[in-house]
Amino acid sequence: MGNPLVFRIVFGSLFLLMFVVVTRYRMKAQSGRKIDYSNEGGAVFLALRLGGLSVWLYCLLYVFYPRVLEWSFIELPAAVRWAGAVLVLPLVPFIVSAQRALGRNVSPTVMTHEDHELVTDGPYGLIRNPLYTGGATLFAALGLISASAFLLAAALLALVLVAIRLPSEEAQLEKRFGQAYRDYVHRTGRFLPRLRG
Repeated sequence: MGNPLVFRIVFGSLFLLMFVVVTRYRMKAQSGRKIDYSNEGGAVFLALRLGGLSVWLYCLLYVFYPRVLEWSFIELPAAVRWAGAVLVLPLVPFIVSAQRALGRNVSPTVMTHEDHELVTDGPYGLIRNPLYTGGATLFAALGLISASAFLLAAALLALVLVAIRLPSEEAQLEKRFGQAYRDYVHRTGRFLPRLRG
């Protein structure tokens, strides 16, 4: 199992780093904008927001008071937990690159902004949703580091909810960008790069 305190320190450091990166870009992107959640879809909106809040709280509890989370821990070899930490390392530049490429186009809803642009560079040149891919992978990796069945399940559930929401999001982008977006869909993968045949 390894030293629990060491894993908590590694977990807390990586979690804080990613929190700072994502928050910085989100705040810059949404500065001065009014966010319209009306087309989000009530059930998915609620599930994503409540789920996100519970995951953030869980992560904080794991770092500062893990005893209350003992119900959620599973037995994992130390090597698997360290593999989770190693997995986060390439995620940092990947998510930073995706955030930079997206710039002011990031949106917490399915709606596009008035000045929304179709982003096709950086990770978006291969994947249409690198932030969803990066986020799910990040929380799966944190689940391995903390040996948490809760975080592993939350990462999987987040992907399912995002997959339910994506058709609405993609419809908005197609409506906004037309053939350019359809061409973009044809050459990229949704969560992973498209395999060339």
